[in-house]
Amino acid sequence: MKWKTLKGKGASKKELQETQREIEGVKRQRRKTPSGDPFDREYKRLYYCRYADDFIVGIIGSKADAEAAGEEMRAFLQETLKLTIAEEKSHIRSAKEGATFVGYWIKTYTGKRIVKVKRGSQCYTAETMAERLQLHIPPGKLQRFCTDKGYGNYDTAKGIQRPRFLSLSDAEIILAFNGELRGLANYYALACNVKGEMGKLAWTWQTSLFKTLANKHKGSISQITKRMKTEDGYVLTVKGNQKTRNIRVFRLKDLKPPNATSGSLDMLPNPFPFTLSRSELIRRLNADQCEYCGTQEGPFEVHHIRRMKDVARGKQLWQQVMAARNRKTLVLCLQCHHLLHAGKLPDVEYARKQVKGEPCTVKAVRTVRREGDG
Repeated sequence: MKWKTLKGKGASKKELQETQREIEGVKRQRRKTPSGDPFDREYKRLYYCRYADDFIVGIIGSKADAEAAGEEMRAFLQETLKLTIAEEKSHIRSAKEGATFVGYWIKTYTGKRIVKVKRGSQCYTAETMAERLQLHIPPGKLQRFCTDKGYGNYDTAKGIQRPRFLSLSDAEIILAFNGELRGLANYYALACNVKGEMGKLAWTWQTSLFKTLANKHKGSISQITKRMKTEDGYVLTVKGNQKTRNIRVFRLKDLKPPNATSGSLDMLPNPFPFTLSRSELIRRLNADQCEYCGTQEGPFEVHHIRRMKDVARGKQLWQQVMAARNRKTLVLCLQCHHLLHAGKLPDVEYARKQVKGEPCTVKAVRTVRREGDG
């Protein structure tokens, strides 16, 4: 502030230089003075995180403090909880060295850089944060993943084809490759510089994918990429009878890391809409009506078939009903179900109207059913 005040008042160059030297001397003196004592006996800080039967403890203090806390935890687990500790996984590490927890490599980082910081309307220079906790991909994890999946040589980033995928369709090959890399990228989305760390693996993975497709079609990689290349990456177009589907090759640039400070980051998804909601079959059972004869006199049972092609060209009317509805299940009353398995299920007018999509009342159903049974 003094330097800026003098400069604003038009001070001479010599006065400004002397003031600048005073400021630099104060900065050097401040850097020699620690802002706090991490080994203060009256102040200790401990962080605890648990996932299933694994947990990690971070201690701001000396190694002796960590060893004392470890002995207390060991005694509590063995004597109180009666649990056995995995010695090969239990250890004490320096925060700068890092430790592996639930697949992540957790370590602290100190950036010895001078950056510009704006506070209000004034700009200052300051050192970057010291001992900042970061999440990283464990060393060797990407190399092992590349080898296990058979993408090729990770060190040289040279991909190879995967022969076991040659019998699959193009869509199945791309979906299988996408699922592998997307799953790994989503798991390590919280890691520091995840896209830069996974760049070599992504290149090897993509080369392996294109070589597999090229070998399947007895062509070259350039032919495959030319056919699939679009303005927004590589896309495979699959034309169906009613709908055309585009399958996009996964890219790391499409990865959207979640907000690490979000309170909902570790919240489990809500499965109740999928587990407690009524399915179509439950709704049909709760209707209390036979889908063949229309009677509402229970009890009711469900007839199952193995494949839809078993009834696709069926001559019996119950087979035509299932084929028209495109369902592998048919809710029947007890009498109709027994007659079906006995091969004596009659063709009723109600079922014929069901196939044609025409309405039919329950009263007419019961009349036709009695006539058919008689």
